[in-house]
Amino acid sequence: MLRQSFTTNLLQLMTSWAVVCDVWYLEPQTIKPGETPIEFAERVRDMISHRAGLKKVPWDGYLKCLRPSPRFTESNLRRHWT
Repeated sequence: MLRQSFTTNLLQLMTSWAVVCDVWYLEPQTIKPGETPIEFAERVRDMISHRAGLKKVPWDGYLKCLRPSPRFTESNLRRHWT
């Protein structure tokens, strides 16, 4: 696996004619009897991460429910970068 910095990778993506990627379609999944929605989501996450060769990371999805820090809001970022 080729390691490169984020900046180098971004520059390569922005200047390339095409981005080539692998796409995998997994079998449709349904919740199993006695399986909770959380267990179902974790099982599907595990299948996706295994097939894509990604590291499993715990994430509870609450980020969408929480307010971002003011330092990350678009208005503050725009003011900082202009």
